[in-house]
Amino acid sequence: MVLFAYDEARQRGEKHSVAIIQAVEYIRQHYPKMPISETEVRRVLATFRPRKSRTVLRFERATLGGERLKKFRFVAGVQGKKGPAAPSSSIQNLPESITSYKFRFAERPQYHRHNRKNPKE
Repeated sequence: MVLFAYDEARQRGEKHSVAIIQAVEYIRQHYPKMPISETEVRRVLATFRPRKSRTVLRFERATLGGERLKKFRFVAGVQGKKGPAAPSSSIQNLPESITSYKFRFAERPQYHRHNRKNPKE
């Protein structure tokens, strides 16, 4: 979650120090019982995103809704080989959309600076 919040801030064009502060605010807002500080965010970045590494751990957030969510509800309701059974009440009472988090190893992101000098051509 820390890496996800940091990446979102960086993709909006924030500087590293501001992205760390916003990651702390995001975690405190969404997970108030989780102890977090700017130092802890830096530790997480150092652990999962070493400076010289080309491959890093990336997190992505996706919201499932509509047809895709119906597909998952249908798969959850299938029982045995006879075909789909009536979904249980817990499956019918699912919310309209579900947020999922994916993680994967990927190339290190290149964050572009908004105040960067234009290279001479």
